[in-house]
Amino acid sequence: MKFEHYQRKFLEKRIDFRMKNLNLNYYQDYIKYIRENPVEVDLFLDKFTINYTYFFRNYNIFKNFENYIKFYVSYTNRPLRIWSAPCATGDEPYTIAMILEQMKKNNKNFPDFEIVASDIDPAALKVAKEGIYGEYPVHETPENYLKSYFSIQDTELGPKFILSKEIKDKVELIQEDIIKGHQKKGKYDFIFCRNFFIYINQFAREKLLQTLESRLYDGGLLILGGSERLPLKNSNFKSINIRDRFYVKNLTTQNVVFKNKVHNLFKSYKVSKPEIKKPARKHLEHATDEDVKIIHTKALIKTVPKDLSNKVKISENEIKKKKSKPDKEIKELNKLESIETEVKIIGIEINNGSNGNGTKLQNNQLKESMKDIREESKISSLKHWEKKLRQRELHVEQREKAIEERITYIDEKYNKIERKRKEVNELVNELKEKEEEVKNRIEILERLTKRVEQRERLIEQKEKQFERRIRQVGDYTRQVAQQEVQINGFSKDFIVNEENINKYEEKRMDRIDKPNEKKELNIPMGYYGLINSFDKNDVATNFVIKGLGSGISLILKDSVTNIFALSHMSLPSSSASKQGYHFLFPHTFVDTAVKDLYNNLLFHGAKKTNIQALMVGGAKLFLDYDMTYQENIDAVKKQLNTFQIEVEAEDLGGLSERAVIYDTINDALYVKKTWEFEYRKIN
Repeated sequence: MKFEHYQRKFLEKRIDFRMKNLNLNYYQDYIKYIRENPVEVDLFLDKFTINYTYFFRNYNIFKNFENYIKFYVSYTNRPLRIWSAPCATGDEPYTIAMILEQMKKNNKNFPDFEIVASDIDPAALKVAKEGIYGEYPVHETPENYLKSYFSIQDTELGPKFILSKEIKDKVELIQEDIIKGHQKKGKYDFIFCRNFFIYINQFAREKLLQTLESRLYDGGLLILGGSERLPLKNSNFKSINIRDRFYVKNLTTQNVVFKNKVHNLFKSYKVSKPEIKKPARKHLEHATDEDVKIIHTKALIKTVPKDLSNKVKISENEIKKKKSKPDKEIKELNKLESIETEVKIIGIEINNGSNGNGTKLQNNQLKESMKDIREESKISSLKHWEKKLRQRELHVEQREKAIEERITYIDEKYNKIERKRKEVNELVNELKEKEEEVKNRIEILERLTKRVEQRERLIEQKEKQFERRIRQVGDYTRQVAQQEVQINGFSKDFIVNEENINKYEEKRMDRIDKPNEKKELNIPMGYYGLINSFDKNDVATNFVIKGLGSGISLILKDSVTNIFALSHMSLPSSSASKQGYHFLFPHTFVDTAVKDLYNNLLFHGAKKTNIQALMVGGAKLFLDYDMTYQENIDAVKKQLNTFQIEVEAEDLGGLSERAVIYDTINDALYVKKTWEFEYRKIN
């Protein structure tokens, strides 16, 4: 909304109204309040816009409008189009719709019609769309319209009048600033723009008038408010009813019949003044001034009301006898005010044949009579205006009461909404905190659940492997016994080939030796892998661990002979092992894993002096009192010191799981935590 279109006094009045309501003294305070309470914008605009209206406001205007339509439809064959702007809460356009709908019911040949109503205030348009009104908006509505198009509903605030859907569907409501222009296309036969020009400045008036003129057909009717009028320089509009502010566009371009009927339609009827017949010229040839005065008096006496003419009787002889008297009494009579019959008695001389006292008495009687008539007329007029004023006072009181009730209702609603808003904000904050807490708990539970499930699967698998290992240990024992017998020469029947011994080594249950399509050995927890670059049968090139938590990934390498081994350990000590579990899966525990990995490297041809270590893992994933991650780190470093193995690179600790890739060809270690997008190289 562009406020520069409105008059400054009008703006200041509306702003001061809201500031007083909020107990604010300075504009800066009000601006600050608006920024902190955005809902105030809607409240200000609701008070800023002028929504004072009611159905059939100024009934005489709608009656004359109805008469004009009856005449207008006989000159046009197209459907009627009417625009009401600004329409406020819809009282005016709905009034027009009821009038046209009633005319259409009474006349089958009446054309179809379209009504467009626009306003800038969304709150007022919302009321119009609902079509529910209090007592005041319908207080001037004729009984037949009230019964035909409204239904009544009793509420705590009094009866509510609900407009019928039949009438609401006749009006199209649009939100727009009519000063900027109009959304709908096409022209209109009638435009209502009442009581809006008085609130905008001259520039905005001229701009709006151009819009109204461009949207009105030639011969179409523009209706303004009672205190508004078009500038005289605008010759495109012709005033046909000054009192109701009816203007016709380009009336001079219409045919003669149309123009004549328009002028006759609102022709004013005034009470004609009584005509005084002048005596014929031949009678005045020898007449004196007094004779002319007598003739005029006779004509005027006929116009005096009967009750007055009975009290005052004047004879020609008495008037003639008074020729020489001064005109003092006549001058006094000339001062008498005119009465409702618009009769003015002048130049009367009265004489009853006696002395001047009689004349004065009759003059006094005439004065008293005239005075009584004036007083009676004034009393009657005062009573009439008192009645009118009393009606207006009642209407104003009803309006004030309705406004007070509405303000109270809105304030209660506003306070209620504010309380609910604060409650909702508090609940939202509590829910956010609880949601965050629940999310953290869910993440912890998910991790624990995954870890437990993984451990359960490993336990089941290791139990099966343990049983197999026991059997294999027995087989191995027998093979060793046979080998000893063969060496000592006890019997040639117990000779065992070297292939059988190597065959056991290749089939260890805790070694991963089958690579995937990418030539990667994926090492799970409790397992190890070994890559010998000079072994043609060994096609794997990379070690991979997808989920490394509090456990340790230890890589031992001999870069000279290109032999590499990786162990995925989870617990620091094998003392927690039950039923010989550490014999079956030594790479589950640090103290057995480091030793076994070191021996494997030496067994496949690595040299002690060339062996170096790489360490990754040891993340803190569980509760504070669970120090497994730190125990794992300390245990690995202790074992490496025992074998005098130097740690070349490490990536330990933190709060996140890791993914590990070790490229044996390029001797490069890559690590990525769960929150990282790419692998990073560990030097």
